[in-house]
Amino acid sequence: MRTEAERQRGQALVETLVAALVLVPLALLVVLLGKFQSMQQATIAASRTLAFECTVRPGACANAATHAALAEEVRRRHFGRIDREILSNDVIADPAPTDERNPLWVDRRGRPLLERFADVDVALALPRFDAGRSTAIGRAASGAASLLDRLAGPARFGLSITGGLVDARVRVRVSPSEPGNEQLARLDSLPLSMQARTAVLFDAWNASGPYGSAAGRVEARVKEGGRIDPIREAEIAVGYQLTLWALELMDLAGLEPSASAFRPHHVDVDRVPPDRIAP
Repeated sequence: MRTEAERQRGQALVETLVAALVLVPLALLVVLLGKFQSMQQATIAASRTLAFECTVRPGACANAATHAALAEEVRRRHFGRIDREILSNDVIADPAPTDERNPLWVDRRGRPLLERFADVDVALALPRFDAGRSTAIGRAASGAASLLDRLAGPARFGLSITGGLVDARVRVRVSPSEPGNEQLARLDSLPLSMQARTAVLFDAWNASGPYGSAAGRVEARVKEGGRIDPIREAEIAVGYQLTLWALELMDLAGLEPSASAFRPHHVDVDRVPPDRIAP
């Protein structure tokens, strides 16, 4: 007859086998899901990189001919080897060698989850942007509404009401050559499509410098936005004239030093107030 100790050892063995049948596939599945999550995070980061690249390179984003180069930069930076140096004009060609791939993105058979770098689709669009209903109606309409937009809307400051929005989209096809495995009958990869989208409003007031009459200068935009009716401007100048004479007289008398330097409606676009400068 079997002793009690033998029966306990047999029961422990059965329990271990049952637990292994449940826990081992679960552990393998958790590892696979972790790899998918890593690829999804890379997809999100790639869309953000592409969108924010337009904030510093608006000309490249506006030119459709350079979108292919931006896409290659995104593929190289986020879908290649994680410690790969970022170099100019550096493209990862297909089929990429193993040492240029992310070593984590493989299934249990060692096959890459990202089979080709061309499976990373990158799209960059500059959709129409409407900053507000009233201004949009004024821009689309004619007559008095259009005149109001030119006098009081963003166009008065040299800004575009319909531009400046970039929409970056990245789609990654994971294991596209794998057969369907929706119910995870095998602990291998399964074909997935991971997508991420980032929209950023950029180049709202980017300027090439503070002074100058060029269109991209802050001084030119401030002057354009500060225009008023010529007759009204003359009336203001006449109204200030007595004040200016009084200030010059006080300056000459020493009561108010530098009072004669007062210039109404004149703005130094590159001057920072002292209270805004840290000690």
